[in-house]
Amino acid sequence: MSTITTLLIDVGGPIVIENEAEKAWHNRLKMLVFEHTGKALNDYEIEHYLQEAVRCYAPSVFSYVIWQAVKPDKGLFYRLREEFDRFPLEENFTFQPGIKEILGKLHRHFRLGIAANQNEGAFRFLEKAGILEYFDFKKVSEQIGYSKPDPRHFLTIMEELGSKPEETAMVGDRQDNDIVPAKLLGIKAIRLLTGINRNQMVRYPKEEADFTIETIEEMLEVPFIKGKLQGQ
Repeated sequence: MSTITTLLIDVGGPIVIENEAEKAWHNRLKMLVFEHTGKALNDYEIEHYLQEAVRCYAPSVFSYVIWQAVKPDKGLFYRLREEFDRFPLEENFTFQPGIKEILGKLHRHFRLGIAANQNEGAFRFLEKAGILEYFDFKKVSEQIGYSKPDPRHFLTIMEELGSKPEETAMVGDRQDNDIVPAKLLGIKAIRLLTGINRNQMVRYPKEEADFTIETIEEMLEVPFIKGKLQGQ
């Protein structure tokens, strides 16, 4: 019988699809860069910077893209990063198909915790949509005070849930921010292959996810989850 009693679940990827939100921000970024520098940042450059960010394990791909677009002007970087922090990404979020039904099934058998680098706007979006009612831990990074991949992000959540690493699994789409810190702490890791991070490199075997899924529905087929759902 599985010892896993707790699931930590990322927001971007497993719960919401961020593609349109990312496009909206990058369109805004192009306007801001042109206003401040006269430079016409294009989609090809942004895609190139995004792929670089994924390859180098940049904790924030958004910060990486901003810096590449305006370096060496540090002052402008910080001003545009503040613009990003105020940008309502959540207005362009869409939910993964069937996510409420999936969370409902999981909530009956596991303690669930949000484990996400998100702001208060995203938190309110989840709250309004009724997603948070399935979770026992309901805070995002801005409220916790630590962001992934900082191990303290995970440790804080587990402490509040009363869970140990060996009793916990992490579900996320980023190899660097989700899977690597989970494995470091002895947490089981389930990687969802989606978005720009689907091809992110695994540096060596000990950082490989324990399970890899192509859709969020496949999470229900992961052996220790399927066993719990079937009462095993």
